[in-house]
Amino acid sequence: MTARPYDCLRLEIADGVGRIVFDMPEFANALTRVGVEELLDALNACETDPDVGAVVLTGEGNAFCAGFNLKEIPPLEDGIPAVSDHFRDLAMWWHLVLHKIVHIPKPVMSAVNGAAAGSGLGMALCSDLVVCSERARFLCAWHTIGLANDATTSYSLAKIVGFRRAQEMMITNRTLDAAEALDWGIANRVYPEADFAARVDAIARDLAAAPTHLQAMAKEGFHQGWRRSIEEATEYEIKNVMVSVEHPYFHDALRRFVEDGGKSSRVQVRLP
Repeated sequence: MTARPYDCLRLEIADGVGRIVFDMPEFANALTRVGVEELLDALNACETDPDVGAVVLTGEGNAFCAGFNLKEIPPLEDGIPAVSDHFRDLAMWWHLVLHKIVHIPKPVMSAVNGAAAGSGLGMALCSDLVVCSERARFLCAWHTIGLANDATTSYSLAKIVGFRRAQEMMITNRTLDAAEALDWGIANRVYPEADFAARVDAIARDLAAAPTHLQAMAKEGFHQGWRRSIEEATEYEIKNVMVSVEHPYFHDALRRFVEDGGKSSRVQVRLP
């Protein structure tokens, strides 16, 4: 196992998995400006490390991530320009993180172990898979503190849950429990608390062992496909097919398929 030192989170790399753990449980893992910068650095480290085939985001303690740390907002007595500058700077870092989750050419799974609020919800929505424990909770939270919604929700929320449910979740500030998140399509699986850590580890190892380059192609294609015509989408797909045909993974998989009928070449990421 390898690790890099951070103040607000941990990055642990083992078994092909880069595990990023938000480590500010005293603030429900709401990240400071430093924490958001560290998160971007950790994601970049996972992206460039050839030993990392999948990334897991999760939280220490009883929360996943409650977004940004409100204690860092300058006092209103300092003037509106100071507050505005703070939000403009912090938003830039958060947006870089969310863009990276979407564009990193490796699968990203959010293992939601508690509250995912604000930008914590945004990270879950941007992830490729979301598994959660029974104590997981998902909420928008922005309107509660007088802020407009961001963290990609105008891009991701309605696409995942549908227009009516997105409106309900946002404008009523409804909190979804784990079962509701599963029903609404935010979560892929819900696991009992006692089994959660083991389930996350098993899925993450399966993701890391699967062909990362093909996962990256599917990931990019799905995100871009929302904005492509059918002609553009199929042209993109055949380009990826031609790239994959030249990859050694295809050669090995095809050889195994011919030799044993494909039994040993089937890649399956288990979501029991």
